[in-house]
Amino acid sequence: MANSPEHTPLINLRGYYAGFMSRLLAFIVDVLFLTIVFLFIGWFVSITLALLQNLSILGVDFDNLPYVTKIISVISDPYFISVFIFSIIFIYYTFFTIFSGHTPGKALMGLRVISTKGKRISFGRSTLRFIAYIPTLLSLGIGFFWLIIDDQRQAWHDTLAGTFVVYTWEARPDENFLKNITTDLHD
Repeated sequence: MANSPEHTPLINLRGYYAGFMSRLLAFIVDVLFLTIVFLFIGWFVSITLALLQNLSILGVDFDNLPYVTKIISVISDPYFISVFIFSIIFIYYTFFTIFSGHTPGKALMGLRVISTKGKRISFGRSTLRFIAYIPTLLSLGIGFFWLIIDDQRQAWHDTLAGTFVVYTWEARPDENFLKNITTDLHD
């Protein structure tokens, strides 16, 4: 059978703009990864605080160790927790995008973030892209869905930061989420 998936030739999609579903799946993977990281951090902090609380029950006097009580009050502060979470998410997205061109979710989906000139993005552009997520999110997600109708598949944060998300792998032309791209190739 010449049209079966086993005999369908691979099409090189490197450099083609990534579609909505590929990017959505990459985002879900990134969110799951960050959730696991935050669960581990939360578990570690709660174990540490429980240990310190048990030490105080056993008679350990923290009055002689004022830094311990200060650290506990800072760690328990909701503002500190908010800044800490924001910082981890910022570092996650900018670090991976700067140094490898993709987050782990994008790497799994075969996607890469590049500048409009096709180069690796800088720290400033990556930071701008991260900050540009805010209007994309505040628009109730319209900024994300914008990439469905944009010719270059740019969401609002991509347009504001001057970036593209492209495929970095080869794929079979009969995959549903690549249907639009492969029809463009045959035209």
